[in-house]
Amino acid sequence: MMGASVYPPKNIASISRSYEYKHKPRRLGERVGAFTLASYPAGEFSYADTKLAYSPEMTDINGKSKLDDYRKNTYFCPSMSALTDAGTKALPFSAFSESNSEPGPTLAPLLAAEWEKLGFSSLYAHIAKGSICIAHYMTDDMADEYTKRITDYNRKNGTSYNVHIPPHQRMKGAADYFIEKCRDFFADATAEFPSDEIASRSFFWLQGEGDADNAEKEYEIKLEILWEKLKKIGFTHFFCIRVGFWGNEDIVNVMRAEESFTEKTKDAFMLTRAASYFNYAGQDECDWFVSDNEEEYKFCRDSFYGFGNQHFNEKGFSVIAKHSINNLYRVLIEGKDPILEAENIKKMLKTEVEA
Repeated sequence: MMGASVYPPKNIASISRSYEYKHKPRRLGERVGAFTLASYPAGEFSYADTKLAYSPEMTDINGKSKLDDYRKNTYFCPSMSALTDAGTKALPFSAFSESNSEPGPTLAPLLAAEWEKLGFSSLYAHIAKGSICIAHYMTDDMADEYTKRITDYNRKNGTSYNVHIPPHQRMKGAADYFIEKCRDFFADATAEFPSDEIASRSFFWLQGEGDADNAEKEYEIKLEILWEKLKKIGFTHFFCIRVGFWGNEDIVNVMRAEESFTEKTKDAFMLTRAASYFNYAGQDECDWFVSDNEEEYKFCRDSFYGFGNQHFNEKGFSVIAKHSINNLYRVLIEGKDPILEAENIKKMLKTEVEA
């Protein structure tokens, strides 16, 4: 999840031993990328066309690109705040570029801060983009593998799940760039910190809001293919933060797929269900939650503060980080399974699988 709040972060985490990887220098010709102390902004504008983005007419005096419309022009982008300078209204995120954007809260630096409190340090790369599907991370060979597996599943089970990933869900070049950045991150981390042991190479997945039209089996197979690819390039653990509600109750199929995938896969773990429990402005919750939410899950979206933006705010990301950290410690340090929150989504308690 990119991080697309209205308000900028108010609580800048105190971090001294954790760093974020910035790939831009390497993309623009430097031998290696850069490691900056973990904070905000988190992520970076990974423009699809660097020649256009950093052409003289598109570059400001600080060497930053003025090319906006992130959905069209970037593979991935940083967390952003939508608030205007006057602080009275939110602008569409398409109005922002590397040159004029302001950082918004997101999970990565908050999780790094919690990890430091336990005495550890971390390196991370924030590779996300708003309004994308899981297919955005799938290369051509991965998309072909999905077609093969779902076709075989349909044949064996008499189902009729979609066998092709819609073209609009995959931006040309994005998935290949994602793999490239991950590989460069690992290589540059080894070069930059040669005396430090990198104990694990963990992948954190907070996504799914764009995939509510997927059946459970469709999304689960995509997760399997994604993880197989990631393991080949060096990742050791897959940590899933269960998707939240985004206006369509069919999102329960993605929740089920994430639960099923982490249950079946020995090196994949459900880290927390907290995001699934955030209240959503305007939702009729009577048939959604088993019981009324605890106070910590309320007001975790900017929509409760007079804005139409339903994305997670700083409180929401902080809640996710605090719920995640104990299970991260259990898995990585103690070698134990996570202990998850009690299920509070009614449809998740049903046994039938919805197509």
